[in-house]
Amino acid sequence: MPDIVAAMPASSHPLSFDSVFGDAYGVQHHGADSPQAIQSVAGHLLNIHGIISGQTTQHGWALARALRIRGVFHKLAPPPLGSALTIRHLFPGGGVVNPVTRTQYVLSVYEAWMALHRSTVERWYQRYVVPDVI
Repeated sequence: MPDIVAAMPASSHPLSFDSVFGDAYGVQHHGADSPQAIQSVAGHLLNIHGIISGQTTQHGWALARALRIRGVFHKLAPPPLGSALTIRHLFPGGGVVNPVTRTQYVLSVYEAWMALHRSTVERWYQRYVVPDVI
């Protein structure tokens, strides 16, 4: 059992981040050290960052722009086990009494990764997502 317990984001968040639910799942299931897995985590995390930070309202825009160039991202160490909600927290049972919303799940995953990698994600966003030409 992990020593760390994920913080519960407010259920009354004014915005819904349901559109990036799949991205949060993709970031959390980061796979191996392959170039594809590294690119996948970076792309999905950048997509979530664009929406949550308000830099875009178009789901998939940041992901598509981040994937225009290969081999520029490095592996990000995942947050410690238990520092973010997991997919199982969306459903009752298995120790979950009060399921969370998709938005709470997304915010939890995003906040756990950003706590470790904020400067990297922000730098990647400015370098590989924002410019029209890279």
